[in-house]
Amino acid sequence: MNDIYHDRAKCWCSRLSKLMKERNYTQKTFLKEYKEKYGGGTQANISRWLRVGSKIENGKTIGFPTYETMLNLADFFDVSVGYLTGETDYELFEMEKACEFLGLEEDGVKAIKGITSGDSVDFFGKHMADEYKSVLRYILTASSFTDFIKEAKEYVENVYRQKHPISHMHRAAAKIEKDVLELAYQCMDYQCISDDKHGVIDDFKENNVEPTEELLEAIKLLNVAQDYDYDEEQSREQRVKLSEYELQKIYFEIIKELVKEEHLPDMTILMYDMEQ
Repeated sequence: MNDIYHDRAKCWCSRLSKLMKERNYTQKTFLKEYKEKYGGGTQANISRWLRVGSKIENGKTIGFPTYETMLNLADFFDVSVGYLTGETDYELFEMEKACEFLGLEEDGVKAIKGITSGDSVDFFGKHMADEYKSVLRYILTASSFTDFIKEAKEYVENVYRQKHPISHMHRAAAKIEKDVLELAYQCMDYQCISDDKHGVIDDFKENNVEPTEELLEAIKLLNVAQDYDYDEEQSREQRVKLSEYELQKIYFEIIKELVKEEHLPDMTILMYDMEQ
């Protein structure tokens, strides 16, 4: 039980302090607005609220404020008491339900709310909230939107593979003895051939390297791996370009559907000809 109390107290202090910091409150400025809204509170109260669970001089532990005060603090910061005490990681229980229903993280739901309320769009966005809601609605319900999401995921995967490729050279090198590997790297371009025009070309002999069976096998492994790496590099680059093209194509399909004639009134603040 003591561990649970300690964890809740620690969470309370951390989250209350975080909320004050996010809103640029000092204890003094916070107290001023809190008193204006709820008609009570002192500097000493705030100090205690921020040190719940701490030991004081007489050996006692600072307890939680009254439940009424906890409700006031939660209301002041527009969060739930459960968020302050660590019962939930969501600021509001409504947010928790929305996240569970939509299968999104809190930042995703907040982003949607910011658009539908107009708050995150521009300074006067709240006056056009209905229009922004309609824009988002027609984008999400566009017949090509799920294709856009699917293609976006594929594009991300292709970019990831391009930036974090699997190296066949490293895999091949791991199969070769260390005392052979360095020499095999040096001899990857060596040739030992003969023809009527050029006669015998023996890079091994010319460089005083004995072409043992182990060395030749190591060179073969490295050369094959190098070819694989080159081919896959070209393939990865091509896949990224293709994904970009497909993504852009679907994007313009969504835009085309967005501006269908029947959609326009919902997304536009209508203007009227005053002379008519």
